[in-house]
Amino acid sequence: MSERSRFGIIETLSDRYTNFIDLNIDNRESVPFTGSELVFASTDAGDKIVVKVPGGNGKARHEWEGLRKVYLANISVPTPIALINYRDNQLGVVSGFVQGDNLYYHPDSQVKVEIGRQVEAMHYRALIDGEVWKASGRNTFVYYDKHIFNWNSGELKELQTDSKTISLINKLSGTMMDFCNHVKPVFNHNDLHDGQVIVDRERRPTIIDFGNWTEEGWLNDIGYHLFHLIRTDRVSVNFTNFLRGYTGNVPLSDVEKSVLGFYLLFISARALNYFDTSRSPYLPVAKETHKKVLDYLDKEIIWKKY
Repeated sequence: MSERSRFGIIETLSDRYTNFIDLNIDNRESVPFTGSELVFASTDAGDKIVVKVPGGNGKARHEWEGLRKVYLANISVPTPIALINYRDNQLGVVSGFVQGDNLYYHPDSQVKVEIGRQVEAMHYRALIDGEVWKASGRNTFVYYDKHIFNWNSGELKELQTDSKTISLINKLSGTMMDFCNHVKPVFNHNDLHDGQVIVDRERRPTIIDFGNWTEEGWLNDIGYHLFHLIRTDRVSVNFTNFLRGYTGNVPLSDVEKSVLGFYLLFISARALNYFDTSRSPYLPVAKETHKKVLDYLDKEIIWKKY
């Protein structure tokens, strides 16, 4: 038997609700690593919805803002319904339920192409003001430099000054700095992988989970997608099809490959450092993934000169 609850609305994009939304809650699930909670429910009209309750109110507002931006840009995402007071001092994001299968478990080459198209459209249609990009120091490379300096001060041998990781990052830093100085930032999903894509019976993909969205260079999302494909040993045709959709068959230039390589190393190193400093049991897996990233880069022609 479902549990019936009423929640106060802070913001909404729906004409159906004003001050409150009544939901019949069916079940709850916790999200690994994030501390978030997913609540599956339905409205009195029978519409299926999902409430995501992140581990902090700032995170809920942030996700609501990101989901709204991408939805209003006409990208295939869950319909944003409301930002609500889920419980005392805890906000939740209400969105439409997406029926379908996770792309990770049901790979489809044409869907990968379409996801590439959707991500490219999201990057240039979703409106941002660039303030996060500037305030974080990304535009001057300071954001990345601070992380690299902190890694050097840590105990992980994989991120020490004389490590292969830092050696490669240092060689690519000049190209990355020039990229940051000249690129126009775009809306980034910032954790893009096949687990964030739901595919319906008509093979139409929907991108989910905008809790980590940020303002970044366009190659950051491509780097994240590549990182997760390397992590799960699924690069080959998957990445080729994704890039084909994103670029329209236009190959990346050597400079763009270098920037992508920097992002890939940075994303992997940041994850490795996080799991180390948080004393996570996932650290051995993160180390193995980082080794896969280095091995992948060794096989790329552009890396041979290094």
